[in-house]
Amino acid sequence: MPLTAEPITPEYPATLADAFTAQAQLSLGLLANRSASLTEDVKAQADAVLAAGPALLQRFQSLPELNGIGGNRIRCHGDYHLGQVLRTEDDFLLIDFEGEPIRSLAERRRKQLPLKDVAGMLRCFSYAAHTALIVASREIPAVDPATVEQQARTWEAWVAATFLTTYLKTAEGGTFLPTGPARSVLLDAFLLDKAFYELQYEFNNRPDWLHIPLAGIIGFIEYRHHGTLQER
Repeated sequence: MPLTAEPITPEYPATLADAFTAQAQLSLGLLANRSASLTEDVKAQADAVLAAGPALLQRFQSLPELNGIGGNRIRCHGDYHLGQVLRTEDDFLLIDFEGEPIRSLAERRRKQLPLKDVAGMLRCFSYAAHTALIVASREIPAVDPATVEQQARTWEAWVAATFLTTYLKTAEGGTFLPTGPARSVLLDAFLLDKAFYELQYEFNNRPDWLHIPLAGIIGFIEYRHHGTLQER
């Protein structure tokens, strides 16, 4: 049935690894082919990501080693971020359930671990923080960039931790989330996959925003994960 949850099979981590690796390879290839056209600062980010490409791909290849992760695959939003959330007087409404626009219809219809949507919202907090930096640089030129950047990083870390804590507390007793250390490993993988997806999206739609997904990927290179499951 379309809305029936599906248990995680032993083969699922390998399927995820293949899908994430293919997505990352496409993004890295796009980055390599177009890096010469980037500004100096963004090209430096791109070069760092390309140099770390093999190590980043290896992170996905470790997924098949996960055993007994638990959880279920369910119908997810697929493109969950703040722009899809409307505030009412006493609740929130979610809109636009068509999934990520550059993915195929078959991919968008596929059931997923809900960690995909968690990763989408966490990456959105990163976008919000970077957008604040862009606005501050244009509209408040006298402000110290280092101070604003630190404030943005602090806000992002705080709101990500608050979102995760609340999400996990609300989900207690449910059967749809993976359990144990695998939960954090999988969330990291979904976060990295989302950043690679964003890289393709920004190249095709908002090249001035390329620095945002590149910064997210560099965070994995430097092992500074903002918004991962620290309570593991």
